[in-house]
Amino acid sequence: EYTFPGGTTNFLDGAFQMGRVMQTNEFVEGENASGEPIDSYRAAFLRFGWQTDGSRDWHHLYNFPAYGLALYGLDYGNTEELGNPTSLYGFFAWPMGTWGRTSLNADIGFGLTTNWEAYDRDDNPYNTAMGLGRSVHIDFGANVEYRLAEHWAGSLGFSVTHFSNGGTRAPNSGMNQIGPYLKVKYKFDDWVRPVRRTEFGPFQPEWDLNVTLSGGTRSINHNVSEIAPEIDHVIEDYFMGNLVTTAGYRTGLRSRWVAGLDIGYNESADDVAWLAAAKEGENIEPSESDRWELGVVGGYEQIVHRTVILIQLGYTLVYNDVDGALPAFYQRLGIHYDVHAGWHLGLNVRMSDFSRAQNLEWGLGKRFGL
Repeated sequence: EYTFPGGTTNFLDGAFQMGRVMQTNEFVEGENASGEPIDSYRAAFLRFGWQTDGSRDWHHLYNFPAYGLALYGLDYGNTEELGNPTSLYGFFAWPMGTWGRTSLNADIGFGLTTNWEAYDRDDNPYNTAMGLGRSVHIDFGANVEYRLAEHWAGSLGFSVTHFSNGGTRAPNSGMNQIGPYLKVKYKFDDWVRPVRRTEFGPFQPEWDLNVTLSGGTRSINHNVSEIAPEIDHVIEDYFMGNLVTTAGYRTGLRSRWVAGLDIGYNESADDVAWLAAAKEGENIEPSESDRWELGVVGGYEQIVHRTVILIQLGYTLVYNDVDGALPAFYQRLGIHYDVHAGWHLGLNVRMSDFSRAQNLEWGLGKRFGL
């Protein structure tokens, strides 16, 4: 028999953060209007959350986690070139351990950022980090929280944050940062912690089949200076599509391992091939068949009730391997939400080199039991 505090409770917390900007592109290293590195930042966030109460199995699986929405503001001290970035994102806080009034928590955040001052050839020519006024916000961190009083708690933590438009608009070097923060939480209800249950009845490992159709755009900054010096470069947008079919083996209530095939449609492939040939003094006829690609993928999925966080590694076996083509080895980080009867909606970031975003994938999928 387990007692619950009478339903999911709410809280409000806020934090201030100062940290370091990772020097991952020439713009932040000092190739900007000021000629100085952009190496520090200040940020603040306000979060409204729901604290789980133990009334469902997944609450116990994750040691009574919290989830909610956050508003995040950021200052790099360079408003002219980077603007005033503001994010709205969802978060998930997972208590990794609790000792009396103290808890160690892992935090994950995923959402969207706006108010970037984007690259502009005439007005903002140095900003190769952000080619669009909007981006994805991805955040990982941890904190130690201490309950100060009946409704109050304080915590000290750190987070690693990545901003990128996912290759939707070039240039897109992105912004990466890490820093500590100090946070204060106010809980609206009594601080009641139910008894954690660790047994959930028999679990039978199972296989399933997942089919996901996704699409997005990729922006490429073509360097045409060798064949058209008067133009120098051309930015073009292309459609990217994927049909990913994976077999999954669920090894536990929280875990699934997957492997399968990735059929891709890359609208940029024939233009990239034509440009590569033109730089060699050749003139080829672009072929739409160059746009089709075939790869293999494998990865891991973390299951949180109806939400799934996926991490995949992929390798393209069939594609037009020319100068400027996407690397054969790629990575996929994403999240999807099960809507009904195995149907799910999702958003992925496809990357290379574990850091360079190639494009966003907005997807619709269906999972079938085997």
